[in-house]
Amino acid sequence: MSKPQRYRFLDLYRGLIVLFMLEGHVLRALLTPELQQESWFMQHELLHGLTGPGFLFGAGFAFAIATQRRWDHLIAWTPAFLRRIWRVVLIIFIGYALHLPYLSLRKTFTQSTPQQWDALFAFDVLQCIGLTLLGLRLLLVILRNEKVFVWSVIILGLAIVYATPPVWEPRFVVSLPRVMAQAVNGLGASPFPIFPFSGFLLSGTVVAWLFLRRAQEGTEDRFTRNLAIFGVSLVGFGYGIDVLPFQTYGNYNFWFTSPNYFWIRLGYLLLLLSGLWLLESLVRHREDHDIWMPKWLINLGIESFAVYIAHLILLYGWVTNPLDNMTSWWGLKLTLWQSTFAFILFTIVMVGISQLWHFVKKRHPVLMQGVYWYLGGMVVYQFLVNPY
Repeated sequence: MSKPQRYRFLDLYRGLIVLFMLEGHVLRALLTPELQQESWFMQHELLHGLTGPGFLFGAGFAFAIATQRRWDHLIAWTPAFLRRIWRVVLIIFIGYALHLPYLSLRKTFTQSTPQQWDALFAFDVLQCIGLTLLGLRLLLVILRNEKVFVWSVIILGLAIVYATPPVWEPRFVVSLPRVMAQAVNGLGASPFPIFPFSGFLLSGTVVAWLFLRRAQEGTEDRFTRNLAIFGVSLVGFGYGIDVLPFQTYGNYNFWFTSPNYFWIRLGYLLLLLSGLWLLESLVRHREDHDIWMPKWLINLGIESFAVYIAHLILLYGWVTNPLDNMTSWWGLKLTLWQSTFAFILFTIVMVGISQLWHFVKKRHPVLMQGVYWYLGGMVVYQFLVNPY
C-alpha cells in the first residue's frame, strides 16, 4: 500500500498562521500602551483577526483528510474511532488545563476567585477545536453516509454563523450554567466561543472534503481556481451586504457577531489557501523548492499544536512559571524595534522546538509516546496531590 500523500501547501498554510500568531501575540504582550493606540497598530489588529479563524479552518481541513483516508474505520465504534475520540477529549482537557489558576485541585476549589473561575472556563481555541471535532466524530457514526454528512456539516455551519447574533444576546445565556454560557458566546470574555468560531472549522472540513474528491478525479487545479474566485466573492459579499441601509438583527456588532465579517474572513482564508496550493504546484519540481516552501516553516505548521502550547507557557506563563515568562519581564514596556527583535528571537526558539519535536516524533515514536504520558501524568499527579 502506497504512503498517503501529504499536502505540503496545507502545512505551509498552518506554518504561516503560526508565524502570524507569534508575531501578533508578542507585539500585543510587549509593546507599550502608547504604541498600541497608534493607527498602524489598529490596522495590525484587523489583520490578526484572521489568526484564530485560520487555526480552526486548518483543523477542519486536517480532520477531513484524516477521515477520508480511514473512512471505514471511523464510521463505527472501532478502536480507531475511539482513539480519535480520546484525542479530541484530550485537546479539550489541555485547553482548560492551560487556564488553571493553581496546580492544585484543593486550592483551585477553595481559593479561586469568581474572576479566576471565569478565566478557567473561558472557551479558547483548543476547546473550540476539541468540542467541534467531537461533534463531527459523533455525527460520522450516526450518519455513516458521506453525502449526507457533508450536507449536514454545511447546514450546521450556516446555522452557527447566522445564529450568532441572537446567541450573543445576554438573555440567551442567563439561565445556562456558567461553563456552558462561556462556551456558546463571548459575553463572558471567551475568545473563541462556538458561535461563530466553530463555523470556521466546519468550513475547513467542507472545503477539504470537496478538494480531496476533486483530487481523486484529477481536477483539483480547476477546483482551487474556483475556490479563489469564491473567496473573492465572499469578501465582496460580506462588505456589500454590510453597507446596505438595513439590518436583519437587533443586536449587531460587526467585529464580534456579524455573519458578514465571518464571510469576509473566510474569503481571505480561501484566497490564502488557494494561493499556497498554486505556489506548491509551481515549485514542486524546481531545484529551489525549499526556498519557496522552507522546511522550517512547514515543520512549524506540522507541529502547530505543540508550538501553540509552548508559546503560551513561555510568553504568558502558566501555573508552573507565573513570574518567569516574557510578559512578566517585559510586558507593555518595549518599543517597536525591541518588540520586533523579541519576536524574531522567540520565533527562532519556537522553530527549534518544532524541529526537535518533529524529529523525535518521526524517528522515535515510542519515546514520544512515553514523553506524552510522562508529562501528562506528572501534571495530573501534581494537580491531584498538591495542597497549595
